[in-house]
Amino acid sequence: MRISIKENGGPAFFPGLAQPRSVELDALPEQDQQELRQLVEESKFFQLPQSTQPSGNPGQVHYTLTVTEGEREHTVCVLAPVKPQALDGLVQCVRRHIRC
Repeated sequence: MRISIKENGGPAFFPGLAQPRSVELDALPEQDQQELRQLVEESKFFQLPQSTQPSGNPGQVHYTLTVTEGEREHTVCVLAPVKPQALDGLVQCVRRHIRC
């Protein structure tokens, strides 16, 4: 499984520097893999509506999250603060892993 995230918007946003970052679950320790898989499942990620860039304040932070598992791939774009809580947990966990 691969999870990619791209953060856009916010006061310090520079469009040319906004590149997606990815986490390959196979490269993580087993405990981290399980945590991310559980968050994908709890958020019902593959059942969420596939979104385009949300409208709203252009300065507002939004995340584009893509999960690829085998032949399945799904992308969701959400505004911060992220709702529901399970999806926010997934976003925060992925952000934590790409900073490592």
